[in-house]
Amino acid sequence: MRKVVMRLGQNIIKSVLYLSSFLPLFILLLIQNLQILDEKNKFMGLKAFFYQFHSDGYLSPAFIFWSVVAMFIILSILGILAFFKLYVKSVGVSSKVVGDTFRRADTLGYIVTYIVPLMSMDITSFRSLLLNFLLFFIIGVFYIKNNQFFMNPILNLSGYNILESDTGIVYITKLSPRKVKEKANEGEKIISINIVEDIYIIKEIKK
Repeated sequence: MRKVVMRLGQNIIKSVLYLSSFLPLFILLLIQNLQILDEKNKFMGLKAFFYQFHSDGYLSPAFIFWSVVAMFIILSILGILAFFKLYVKSVGVSSKVVGDTFRRADTLGYIVTYIVPLMSMDITSFRSLLLNFLLFFIIGVFYIKNNQFFMNPILNLSGYNILESDTGIVYITKLSPRKVKEKANEGEKIISINIVEDIYIIKEIKK
């Protein structure tokens, strides 16, 4: 029972981190579909602005789209805040870096998953919303099952490097690959915080 609870907790953590990696996409979709100007190219009044979200009814594809995007943005922001509060700010333990080589994870390849929704999504079509949701779900299952949820552009924007060692361990750190390699070669102690399985946040010990 304990193992089941722990596995469930890990899957929730992975799911939230995966969801937060799409925050830039949710914001881009918001910008792409949000109307702020009226037919005369003047800024909408508040009533007209909020009316666009349910102009076709509360069961329309557009309303469902806006509701889901709003929910995902809120969950993404909460996930990011929780990540930095629970992990980055935690005390951690003293340990050593394991590995001989460290390469940056290719988070730019993750941006490719943004292209399809931006190019194809029609918020007035149930079919389009369903297809994009299924794509999002399938990619999510793949990334979570294969522990690729750390491929998060938000971490890069926050100044973190995502490094994969030749031992299969993933390090999320503000240290450069060269600095991490030096610490590994010298056996120098660092602060290590385990997220799940072989994925760690590491930082220097303050002297």
